Amino acid sequence: MGNWIALTIGTLVLMIGFRMKRPVDENLEPPSNFTTFFHPIHGEGDLFVGGVLVIYFSSRLFLALFQTVRSIF
Repeated sequence: MGNWIALTIGTLVLMIGFRMKRPVDENLEPPSNFTTFFHPIHGEGDLFVGGVLVIYFSSRLFLALFQTVRSIF
């Protein structure tokens, strides 16, 4: 269970660090929806991939937690 906690927190820290490293976008024209959703530099792709990882890791954490609680009772 400690692995899943570490992976969840590590992914969140990496997402925040990557977002803070990104340069300020000077383009006034917004990119296409595909670019905005998936591209990690020109859009929000880093948030999409990071969000999927956080959801996966936290679901594994809760699964392990519930299995531990079930085995106690």
